[in-house]
Amino acid sequence: MSTEELYLIVNNKIRYTEVIVRVAQQELRRRNPTKEEISQFKKGQARRAKIVDGDIHEDLMSLEKVAFFFIFAPRFHFLVLRDYRKREYVLKVRQAGYYMVTGGGFFLLFMLLGGSTIFSFKTALILWATSFPVAYAFNYYYFKARTLRRLAARMANQETDVQN
Repeated sequence: MSTEELYLIVNNKIRYTEVIVRVAQQELRRRNPTKEEISQFKKGQARRAKIVDGDIHEDLMSLEKVAFFFIFAPRFHFLVLRDYRKREYVLKVRQAGYYMVTGGGFFLLFMLLGGSTIFSFKTALILWATSFPVAYAFNYYYFKARTLRRLAARMANQETDVQN
C-alpha cells in the first residue's frame, strides 16, 4: 500500500474499522514520511475536495424558487436542502441559497424602510412581493449562468487533473 493510501485511511477514520486505522497509523510511523510527502498528500486532498460529482444542470422548479424566496428561514428548508445535497444537485443547492438570501434581504430592506416614515408596512410587503421578478431575472440572466460556468470549469480542471 502506498503512503498516500495510508494517509487516506488515517484521515477518513469513519470509513474504516479501528483495526485498519491502527495498522495504517503504525505503518506510517514505521515509514516515517518526509514533510514534502505530507504536503503533497495535503495538496492532493485539497484537489479532491474541489471535485464536483453532482448534477450541475438540474434547475429549481418555479414553485421551489417562489417558496425559497418567500419562506427564507433556513430551518424550514433543512430537509429539502439535505435531499438536494444527498442527490448531489449542486445547482439546486446554490440557487436555493440565492433565493433565501435575496428573499430575506429584500424583506429586511423593505421592512426597515416601511418602519421609517418613507412608506407603510403594507406598501413594504407589496414591494417585497414584487421584488421576486427582479430576483428571478437576475438569477436567470446572471447568477445561474455564472454558477454553471464556474462549476463546468471546475469539472474540466478535475478531468485534466485525472488525465495527468
